[in-house]
Amino acid sequence: AMERCMLGFADFEKVTKSLADNRYQMNLKYNSDDETELLIRILSFGPVIKVLEPESFIDLIKERIEKQKKLQNI
Repeated sequence: AMERCMLGFADFEKVTKSLADNRYQMNLKYNSDDETELLIRILSFGPVIKVLEPESFIDLIKERIEKQKKLQNI
């Protein structure tokens, strides 16, 4: 998953560090104009990625997932 993340976010400035048990932390810097694109990329990883901050971005993820759930219930 780490290699896929490094490739998936290659065009963003980032700092990555190894944590315990094959876990990694990646901090991305992005322009607010790229937020929707970043959101789509992150969601494409499914449960492999956990977003820790900023809270406003986490809220965007939750909103997008809720919209998808509503669409599937049609």
